[in-house]
Amino acid sequence: MITNETLERIWHCRREIEASNKLLSDMEETREQDRQRSIARPSKLEPTLKDAFGERRHLELGVPSGECGHRIFRVSPLLAESVIRGHIANKTAELAEATEQARIELCSCGA
Repeated sequence: MITNETLERIWHCRREIEASNKLLSDMEETREQDRQRSIARPSKLEPTLKDAFGERRHLELGVPSGECGHRIFRVSPLLAESVIRGHIANKTAELAEATEQARIELCSCGA
């Protein structure tokens, strides 16, 4: 039987990969819309995504936890994309490991 811990690891990895791919897709879509509006206008420092209110926003990176929270603002979209791709690679490797753990757990049930 697969343990809840292993299932949770698999779910978490898949969720992170899916959310990261969606974010990259949204960034590319916005970049393409900017290209169609004006070839000369887009800039590496320009806001790349819209918030929940439809306003263009610069990217931020942070740890949201009260007084100890830390954030950096106006993160370069190119740098953010690299970080997101690295995150996807990390979670893909972690997913492979968790999937193998699940296989081992299934095989050890009958032993």
